[in-house]
Amino acid sequence: MAVARNRCLYCGETLPSHLVPDQPSPGPFPSGEGDAAAPARTLVILDLDAAAPEKLERGLGLATYEAALRARRGGFHLHRILAPELAEAEARRLRAEGLMVETVAEAETREPPLLALGGERGRGTLTLRAEEGPVTLHQEDLLIVVRGPIARQYQPVYRRRRVETTSLEEGYRVHLHRRADRRPVEIDSANFEFGFAVTGSTRLELEAWVQEIGADVTADDGFRRLPPAYGVAEPEPRGPLAAVSALGRAGRGDRPGAEGETVVLDNARQFRFYSAWRAALERQRAR
Repeated sequence: MAVARNRCLYCGETLPSHLVPDQPSPGPFPSGEGDAAAPARTLVILDLDAAAPEKLERGLGLATYEAALRARRGGFHLHRILAPELAEAEARRLRAEGLMVETVAEAETREPPLLALGGERGRGTLTLRAEEGPVTLHQEDLLIVVRGPIARQYQPVYRRRRVETTSLEEGYRVHLHRRADRRPVEIDSANFEFGFAVTGSTRLELEAWVQEIGADVTADDGFRRLPPAYGVAEPEPRGPLAAVSALGRAGRGDRPGAEGETVVLDNARQFRFYSAWRAALERQRAR
């Protein structure tokens, strides 16, 4: 998902008004706010672990090579997001082709995560400090753990006849989905106080935490295979990201609110959506 601009991507010239969209085109990711006015839609999800390449080739209209790659990758694949009646028709068509298909109501993916800011780990237990108060998690509380890398970059700066870009360090997030609460607990490795860290690395420490509490729990890291869909990052990053953002603005001479202000993009919203539908599917299959 790109951010709408009023300048040409290639030469930097101002675009004619009729070519400038009023706002960025909406992506397929829910807002997480449970908007009651949003139209009802249904997700059509394929189980690639049970899919033979020739069935994928025929059912999805793929080339032989691409069908073989998807079958080899396995896991669950979000195929379509459609109106409920169209989703059911598509699911029936795919099942007739011999594919394993699940459908999930999009409304089940709109629960916002509960952000964890810090905590400690014990034997099979995490004691977390979240935005809304303390949370204690035991292994038996968990339904599924979803984790994945977060791609980050600055919004490209457009100059005449050139495009300037600056890369940022990749992030990493984990969602701990609970059986008794649909809201996942989100840990952002860049904005989490681990206290005493054995490994000395936030990424490795977070992996150790996941292993501690989720050793016997379903884990999904399929998000790493998806190409990033960028959107504007949350406006007020905390922790190390706040310092990075401030340094970026100072180095570029940007001023808040000025034309050319540094904008950080990431695919955190895409990760949250992936995590939400993956957990909704797991919850549905566990009934």
